Amino acid sequence: MRLIKSLVASLIYTVTTFSGPLALDGTVSLEALRCPVRGCDIELRHAHRYLLETARPGGTMTRQGPELAIERLHPEFAKRLAIAIRQARDAGLTEAGVFSAYRPPAFGVGGFSDKYDSLHAYGLAVDMYGIGRPGSDEAQQWHYIAAANGIVCPYGYQNRLEWNHCQPTHLEAVREQNPLRDTITGTGPVNLELMFHNANPFIAAVESTRVNVVANRLIDSFRKNHPPHKSQSNQIQRARASLPRVKSARKARIAGKPPAVRTRVASLVKGPELVKLLKKASLPVGKASIPLATLNPHSTAKAR
Repeated sequence: MRLIKSLVASLIYTVTTFSGPLALDGTVSLEALRCPVRGCDIELRHAHRYLLETARPGGTMTRQGPELAIERLHPEFAKRLAIAIRQARDAGLTEAGVFSAYRPPAFGVGGFSDKYDSLHAYGLAVDMYGIGRPGSDEAQQWHYIAAANGIVCPYGYQNRLEWNHCQPTHLEAVREQNPLRDTITGTGPVNLELMFHNANPFIAAVESTRVNVVANRLIDSFRKNHPPHKSQSNQIQRARASLPRVKSARKARIAGKPPAVRTRVASLVKGPELVKLLKKASLPVGKASIPLATLNPHSTAKAR
């Protein structure tokens, strides 16, 4: 009888300790066995697995191991990225995946002279594969899908060098005064959880990335249908002068804030209906949600 009671007690302890659900046959799920601590993030594990399955590892990922490069991505970023890639593949970008993810400064890779400036060194950036060439419809489609899921691709889909660079933040770089600097060394994080914790305030709100996509679509449509004319320059200057003065988009990104949509539209659009377009671009951010279908006309497919 004591033996039976001990076995029952052990079983109860085991089941309550695992964070994963029991299978239909009463056994503990495979994910629970891999994650036996209460509070383990099963969703994050699924995201990591999917990112690995769909990745096309480049040099830096192969050098350190794809698993490590993916696991050192910020958790919220990894989740958003996995959803976006699944939606992109459902929409026809069947080769979409991560080419480069986390990489330490010691690798010496990237455009910054100071490699500690790179968001890749903090798990806050990836370079994508399978999203088409710069300026292509496929690249534009990926940018729409990414932004609809809270991912910023700050250089734009037409940039010839960085069209495939995406991140979960409006930061442009991690400068010396940023608290993230204290969480890493040249070879990697001092403490992975601390690095993630210090990055949390810089994660972009999904609403802000969605509004920027709407503005970009208005810009693209306007450029296509309204080529600029020299005779309209005075009207354009007057319209721009009526806008409130704000920081430049570059300074806003460095500060970790999304560039003002009205400012971006005003600085990029040229044509006779500038004022009308600016009013259309003044969209609510807050808690207002914008359906994915309105951001990505190429597909309304949901993630599998």
